[in-house]
Amino acid sequence: MQTSIKLDKFAILLSGVCLVHCLLTPVLVTLLPILTTSALLDDSVFHKLMLWLVLPTSTVALFLGCRKHKQWTIAATGALGIAILVNVAFIGHDIFGLTGEKIATSVGGLILAVSHYLNYRACQNITCESKNCSTQHHH
Repeated sequence: MQTSIKLDKFAILLSGVCLVHCLLTPVLVTLLPILTTSALLDDSVFHKLMLWLVLPTSTVALFLGCRKHKQWTIAATGALGIAILVNVAFIGHDIFGLTGEKIATSVGGLILAVSHYLNYRACQNITCESKNCSTQHHH
């Protein structure tokens, strides 16, 4: 259970990093024209690199949590957020353009962050009735 909770917190942090990136990149590009050609600010590269962290973290956290609390709609919501992020990372710029890509990525990230928050809360509300627990308590 602790692994799921830690991964949920990490996944929420990753979603926040992605959101900050999407919101601040246009400002940085405007203020620092020299960096516009930098690979560090290339949205496509950034989003694909973030997926390497987001996919395993989110999948494990949501699976472990849902396996305990049985609220599988939380996993479905997380899967929706992940699907949006994956699709936007690979085809979003071509379909939505730069602004639409940022909006779609932000929406996917927010949906995923909300699913992790719900997963975290559901894990916290599980009453421990295991033989290994000395008393009944909420985690």
